[in-house]
Amino acid sequence: VGEIALRNNINISKKITYTTDSLRYSSNIPIDKSELIPNGVDTELFRKYPSDRIKEELGIKNSFLIGYVGVLREWVDLEPLFIAVKQLNNKNFDIRLLILGGGIGYDDNIKLAKRYDLMKNIIFTGTIPYSQVPKYISIMDVCTIPFKYNQVSQNSSPLKLFEYMACEKPVISTKIEGIIPVVGDRVLFVSNELEYKDKILKLYEDENLRHEMGVEGRKFVENNYNWKNISSKLEKIMENVSRM
Repeated sequence: VGEIALRNNINISKKITYTTDSLRYSSNIPIDKSELIPNGVDTELFRKYPSDRIKEELGIKNSFLIGYVGVLREWVDLEPLFIAVKQLNNKNFDIRLLILGGGIGYDDNIKLAKRYDLMKNIIFTGTIPYSQVPKYISIMDVCTIPFKYNQVSQNSSPLKLFEYMACEKPVISTKIEGIIPVVGDRVLFVSNELEYKDKILKLYEDENLRHEMGVEGRKFVENNYNWKNISSKLEKIMENVSRM
């Protein structure tokens, strides 16, 4: 039923917007009646904030902090990240995880953290006000997009990617078809716990690299994924459609 409704809507539409090329391909949207309108970020809200106060409140002032922001749903796979952090901390690294967000997978991920004996190294905040998210991202040393390889994730263009970059944070992501052609080498991509471990260690040991990736990421989203510019493009498309 869903496929039939999708085809009917595509057929009767004058113009169709899509967020990633992989989504257009998988949905068979005709190129002559479609327009790429990517996700973006409010670069005024999402920016780098002073972080000492929040770090002190969470009791992680001196730890290297890896973060995830977003709903905990079936397309999120934190287990390889947990394994990598567990192995690194077994070698006397001081790495903590900050998981921002709730959802139906919240309790299951707490159980998973307990199974790996990681609760002393992980802070689960649950859902927090959206206006506070940039301040929590600002305390992270590295941000992650730990998605499973499935149709939902591969066709996605996660808002969190642009929000992380706007806050000047280096990003480690699983290999998502909707992200790779967009950001190129501005993000470190991984497929398993061994690659997580390698990329985390690379950023842990290289403060200059973290800084360079953060600055480049901020510049990239300001120039290409600012909501103000994206919304202006969408308005022009709607004006043109109204004249058809």
